[in-house]
Amino acid sequence: MSTSRRDFMKVFGAGLASLLLTRCRWRPPVASCYTPIPVVYPTPTPIPLDARGRLRLCWLRFGELAQSTRDESNNGSTSNVLGQQLNSEHRAALDELVASGDLTAPVADLVQEAYDAALYHVWRSNTLITCYEPAVVDYAPTSAQVLVQQSGVLEQLSARGSIDPQTLAKARAALEHDLAYYSLSNTEVQVLYERVVQEAHDQGQRFPSFEELQLEVTPDVRAAAQFLVDLLAEDGERP
Repeated sequence: MSTSRRDFMKVFGAGLASLLLTRCRWRPPVASCYTPIPVVYPTPTPIPLDARGRLRLCWLRFGELAQSTRDESNNGSTSNVLGQQLNSEHRAALDELVASGDLTAPVADLVQEAYDAALYHVWRSNTLITCYEPAVVDYAPTSAQVLVQQSGVLEQLSARGSIDPQTLAKARAALEHDLAYYSLSNTEVQVLYERVVQEAHDQGQRFPSFEELQLEVTPDVRAAAQFLVDLLAEDGERP
């Protein structure tokens, strides 16, 4: 069974940091665990049941997922039934948009990768799982948090009417940086983590923040970011 890219990033980061600890007696900063973070989740509004509308609704249900996760955890379950349902609905809507020619397959795959990460982040931040403290560089929590926050901000702004172009530009830039991270292959993630850990070790400095990472913004990344900005900032009452 192949390892998912999200699991690969966590396992590789932990292993690499542990190796440096053993070899160099140098302790990198401990990455923050998934903990509940104050987030204003958007409330879904009535949306027509076309593929684009269903896709947008998926991005507006993080608050529902957070509550569902807490309820399941309180009952001793970590099954994440709603998260699995949202994942399937999101993928099905994307497939329809690809089939109709509204999206290319690579852009759709990138949007799905990002949504998977956001779902995992919301679930992991609200489930009652004992957290451990590995010496690990892991940008996944911060990256996924960007996705969740941007979905909420854009939806709230769209509900107020027109959005300032500068605000949209900032949201698009944040999403481009985030999606650039999720566009990396397993090998590219490995190279990134090796470089980050080794440079911090050699220079005796902290790991760079997620925002400080230098990531390539490809045409597919730009297209995916623009698609999400358009999707989340549009009027929920679109006919």
